[in-house]
Amino acid sequence: MNKIKTISPAKINLTLEIIKKLPSGFHGLRSVMVKTENLYDEMEIIFDEKKEGIKIFCDDKSIPTDEKNICWKIAEKFFEKTKRRVGVEIEIKKRIPALAGLGGGSSNGASVLLALNDYFEDSLNFNKLVTLAAQVGKDIPFFLQKESCAYVSGAGEKLKPIKNFPKLNFILINPKGEIGTGWAYGELDKRMWFMEDEKRKDISRRLIKNSSSLEIMSNWLYNDFEIVAEEKFPIIKEIKNGLISFGALGASITGKGPTVFGIFKTKKEALKVKEIFEKKYPEFFVEIG
Repeated sequence: MNKIKTISPAKINLTLEIIKKLPSGFHGLRSVMVKTENLYDEMEIIFDEKKEGIKIFCDDKSIPTDEKNICWKIAEKFFEKTKRRVGVEIEIKKRIPALAGLGGGSSNGASVLLALNDYFEDSLNFNKLVTLAAQVGKDIPFFLQKESCAYVSGAGEKLKPIKNFPKLNFILINPKGEIGTGWAYGELDKRMWFMEDEKRKDISRRLIKNSSSLEIMSNWLYNDFEIVAEEKFPIIKEIKNGLISFGALGASITGKGPTVFGIFKTKKEALKVKEIFEKKYPEFFVEIG
């Protein structure tokens, strides 16, 4: 029996540009993604060669613990690919809100995949891990890399790690609710008349180019899903304006929303503003990222 304890960080999309609809049904994108330092799930993965099968336990009852769970899917894919199996128990202590644009499930899946590959002494190289992960979820490859930030393209599976990216101090605010993936992309397909226009600028690369200055970089926060997210959750605009009014250098949504994030110069400043928003929105998820 072998046991691995690890953490699965959330992710934030500093940019998210949807640039084409692919024949596969997925969408091509450009994004600058960054892992959070302070918001993460805790995971314990136990391997037992005397047993078979996959068991998942989670303290969040809204999370499926059967074959619908990303961790289950990624483990089964790994076993099929490597022709090697082991009994595995996965325990997840959730801190990342589900279906909030923060990538919690994808991060959990990446943690399981890395743990399995480590247990079987690196059966798959990094490129093979990415290919396998992308078959289960397009955000999973990002969490496989060691770097905290990357330029992501393709349908989410193409990664260009960004080294020496500045440390960011986030406040995350999730107004309880979710935005369906199919609905959100369907709305973009109908309303983003400029989606595939070749004259579009690469906002993600511009953000990276200006990342040496937090103030300038924050001007390049961008997310195509704001078009539909703010319509479904009008309070997003209110939260963004509030964050900026209390000193955020910039504010946007992550993923397809509805989680809003603000970037602050210091963690001390972020903590002070966190208290203000906790009092204003006691029913919302408010956390340092």
